[in-house]
Amino acid sequence: MSINRKKVFYALAAPLGAFVLAIAVAGLALLVSGKNPFVAFKQMVIYGGTVDSLINSINEALPLFVSGVAVAIGFRTNLFNIGVEGQYRLAAIIAAVVGAELPGPGFLRIIMAMTAAVIVGAMYASIAGLLKAYRNVNEVIATIMLNGVMTGLVAVLLKWDLIATIKDQQLRTRRLPKSAWFPSVTFGGSELYLWVFVAIAIGIGYHYLINRSRFGFELRASGINPGAALAAGVNPKRMIVKTMALSGAIAGLVGMPLLLQRQHEFTQQFQQGLGFAGIAVALVGRQKAAGMAAAALLFAYLTRASQALTSPPTRGTKEIGTILQGTMMLAAVVAYEVVRRRAEANAIHEAAHRSAAQFAEVPA
Repeated sequence: MSINRKKVFYALAAPLGAFVLAIAVAGLALLVSGKNPFVAFKQMVIYGGTVDSLINSINEALPLFVSGVAVAIGFRTNLFNIGVEGQYRLAAIIAAVVGAELPGPGFLRIIMAMTAAVIVGAMYASIAGLLKAYRNVNEVIATIMLNGVMTGLVAVLLKWDLIATIKDQQLRTRRLPKSAWFPSVTFGGSELYLWVFVAIAIGIGYHYLINRSRFGFELRASGINPGAALAAGVNPKRMIVKTMALSGAIAGLVGMPLLLQRQHEFTQQFQQGLGFAGIAVALVGRQKAAGMAAAALLFAYLTRASQALTSPPTRGTKEIGTILQGTMMLAAVVAYEVVRRRAEANAIHEAAHRSAAQFAEVPA
């Protein structure tokens, strides 16, 4: 097998293996529940393949992808930013207030709201970065605690009359004017969020930053070998703070598709769990922009397609989508590690074989 073919094989083996294992586990769960897995999967494919479902999957994938990018930035420096959940929710409520209260035309309100979200997310994540860099506080513990603090902050802000009011027995910020709603296009009666272009820009920017910039090189070097990075002139403490701030800045944008395109206000029921879902997206997508985009679309598609299982003959098994997602994440982590070790062993074997061949050709 040629080197190029081996690279393709190793690139495809892990995700395909994870997908097959996830299908097998989900099928087993369906059998245990007394359902026919073939019928269930057929229902999911048919329902998930409609125009409405595909557009819905794209829309739902947007915050998942951005959350995955935020988490992946931390992963690149061996930092686990588990606080994306708190960062995006705090950023969303501040962005909602800025967009609704500050004067100006609609497009300027959108820009101000998104800018506010980026700043709030960066500042909130920087707290954990500073604690990690200068007090050696584990970032996982710090960000978990900050998630708890965020819950209290949001509750306090929603009870502030200058920010929120009670409507339909629910606390909510003032609604964004229609001029500040992000545009969308309609296909077959379903709206496709044009915020997708912002997500694409974030993905391209992430790829360029990590793989084509000096900052990205220093970031990756700090994660791979902090000692070597320090010897090369990279300040590890500053890199930790910068990485957490950048991760938080992107995290601040996670709630923007929901705020600017769907709800147009922040309420007590503002969607939760996107920060933790981003961890799964980053793991399955291997911190690659294209991989995370595919993972986000897949997770969103599975969530949508599993709604088909609420009707006969598989009624009551809609949780199969959650099983698929969870199994796929676990299987992907295991599969990627197995493939990585196999690829390394194969590379060592080939290198030893070439060295032996070259040594044999040297005249005595």
